Amino acid sequence: MKKCASCTKDLPDAALHCVFCGAKQAPAPAQAGLAKTVMGYSSNELLEQLKAQQAAQRPAGAPVPAPVMQPAPAPMPAPMPMPMPAPMPMPGPAAMPEPTPMAAATAHAASAPTMFVQNMGPPLNAQPQPQPPQNQHLGMQPTMMPQTMPAPYAPPAPVAPAPYVPAPSSNPAPIAPVGHAVAPAAPPPYLASQTAARAGRPIEPWKDTLRLVMFVFGGLLLAAFAVPLKTDPLVFNWDVIINGSGTDKLGPLLIAAVGLVSILIAAIPMTSAPRGVLAAIIGLAGGLVPMLAGGMPEWPVLSMLVGLIFLIPGLLVRSEYRDASLPRILVTVGAIGVLLPFLVPMHGEVGIVFLFQALIDAPGGMKVIVGLELAMLVIVVLSLLAWLPAPASGGAKLFAWLLIIWGAVVLLGGLLVSGHLGDVISGSPYTAVSWISGGGLGGKEAAMAIGFPCAYGALIGYGLATVFGKQLE
Repeated sequence: MKKCASCTKDLPDAALHCVFCGAKQAPAPAQAGLAKTVMGYSSNELLEQLKAQQAAQRPAGAPVPAPVMQPAPAPMPAPMPMPMPAPMPMPGPAAMPEPTPMAAATAHAASAPTMFVQNMGPPLNAQPQPQPPQNQHLGMQPTMMPQTMPAPYAPPAPVAPAPYVPAPSSNPAPIAPVGHAVAPAAPPPYLASQTAARAGRPIEPWKDTLRLVMFVFGGLLLAAFAVPLKTDPLVFNWDVIINGSGTDKLGPLLIAAVGLVSILIAAIPMTSAPRGVLAAIIGLAGGLVPMLAGGMPEWPVLSMLVGLIFLIPGLLVRSEYRDASLPRILVTVGAIGVLLPFLVPMHGEVGIVFLFQALIDAPGGMKVIVGLELAMLVIVVLSLLAWLPAPASGGAKLFAWLLIIWGAVVLLGGLLVSGHLGDVISGSPYTAVSWISGGGLGGKEAAMAIGFPCAYGALIGYGLATVFGKQLE
């Protein structure tokens, strides 16, 4: 063993380079009588003796073979340091760990050139060969295997990513690669409720309002049923049911029945559509049956009643579904039905002209009653503002409620103007509340002035509005 000339580490005597620091070493001095080869150690005297035997056996005049020249080992290039991403100071000799014997042998075999050299001469009886001798043990030419050093580190060249194209899918939009934007994917299909809300169409807008209307006006009908018809003698509606004859029982019976059924339907849990259908049925029954019981009325009365059946629900639907065409059509049909009796000549005169003439000729307070009837026609004409484009409501809800309560306005206004309100309350209390359930103004004749009684108009309006609204959701 010998010491490295640079780092003083222990090295084999035949090492030409240090396996630790890579420094070139001086060749080791030759020892007498001993030559070091890759095959081991042999005696110089034995070599000389073999050469003498070969010379004695060679015939006279034979050419002496030239000595085999062994190729000189090529100088080992200095080891190249591995490039690092960032320059780092090399540790000094004292900081390097002591290698294990196996690691030292592996490093020596990787750094020193490998050479196989034939040191033994040819056999005594061998003939000279023109080609260079081969290794008898390995059958290989003397070769030299230089150490292969790794290529210097170079960062990979940037590769331009391919444009991102999202695949068609109903899943949420994929995550975009870094530096790229992804076009927004198509939104998933909305549910029916979401689609209607986005289009400005609410879902069941009268779900709670319809129940409230049925409770309130059902209670008002029961309260009106309990009000005395006369105070002298005292007569109630149930007395008419018990003692009346024929169709006289029908009016009071419907008042109680519609009020009670309205409260029960509002209290029973059910969806909006069936409740709306039932509310419209009982409202039509209370408003039309007493008029039709005494015979079919003339066409002006029927036209006005049918017009109100379309007009009031149409206005309520128009107030909620402002971009739909159905409520506009309902309002137009209803307005035509109400205005038609006043525009078509009857008995040689036109109704609207007759009202204006009566307004001029009527004495005192009668002008107010005629003016109120003309005011109802103005409300009907103004209801055609439903054709205004959305989101304008055109005052639809206001006009609907004015038509519902117009009976109370006409009745109470007439009683106040005539000065008979006190006499009516003391002598016939039911007349003062007949705007709720009808009967106080004379049935068929009242239809031309007030339309439906308030309770029946509200049930018909909100019931049919709920049914029509379900078709627009």
